[in-house]
Amino acid sequence: MANERPSQVYAQAVFEEAMSGWLAPLKTIVASLAKAGITSQLDDAGIVFSKKQEMLRAVFPTDADAHVQNFVFLLANKNQVHLLPEIIGALDVYAQRSAAVTIAKVTSAVPLTDAEKQAMETKLRGQFGQDTAFEYTVD
Repeated sequence: MANERPSQVYAQAVFEEAMSGWLAPLKTIVASLAKAGITSQLDDAGIVFSKKQEMLRAVFPTDADAHVQNFVFLLANKNQVHLLPEIIGALDVYAQRSAAVTIAKVTSAVPLTDAEKQAMETKLRGQFGQDTAFEYTVD
């Protein structure tokens, strides 16, 4: 981490904080929904949205961010609360990918052409993995 740019360190910290601010409450909500057995009711188009909001407020963690609550309300409004476990799984995958990204810092004497960049990226991704990101500078 000592070799990383300060901007990358800050960006990673913000990303991790944002993910924890979403993942933990969403996981709690999913567990509460399973315990209460109300997911099918929340996906029922015949139940008015205000009733769904009332049901959800009963399972929201007390410290759940308004953005998290609004997201779950959106799913309820679209009768898609059943998607929450899949959404959490995808978020977990994104979080793991971001932590595993290798950044290749490429410095050249002249600007590289798109073809040169593509060739280098293909070769380096073969060596270091498909999640390799690239930063180009000219010096």
